[in-house]
Amino acid sequence: MANSIAPLSLPRGADLSLPPCGETQCNGRGTCKDPIAGGGGGSFCDCMLGYKGDRCEDTVNDSLSVSLTLGVLAFIVGFILIAFLVAKIRQRQKKRKRSELITRGYRVDV
Repeated sequence: MANSIAPLSLPRGADLSLPPCGETQCNGRGTCKDPIAGGGGGSFCDCMLGYKGDRCEDTVNDSLSVSLTLGVLAFIVGFILIAFLVAKIRQRQKKRKRSELITRGYRVDV
């Protein structure tokens, strides 16, 4: 006697070749959920962490990304300006030291 397993029956009209609801309706960033009983309306998206909106189309960090980018850019520009100022100050100090040595009578090679 052979074990027979009944084939998996799909609901009428179901097509496994179509992408799941979460990929199409929720932009691939969430899963479709059935509405709460008595709540009305169709299915809704339960968005993954970092996404929001009816169809998970917005990122939570949109407003943060502009200010973060500007902050990083300001830090880099400030660092470059400080490095430039330090280099100029050291250059003046060396020039002043050379001129002092020359006035004292020392031979200084440039």
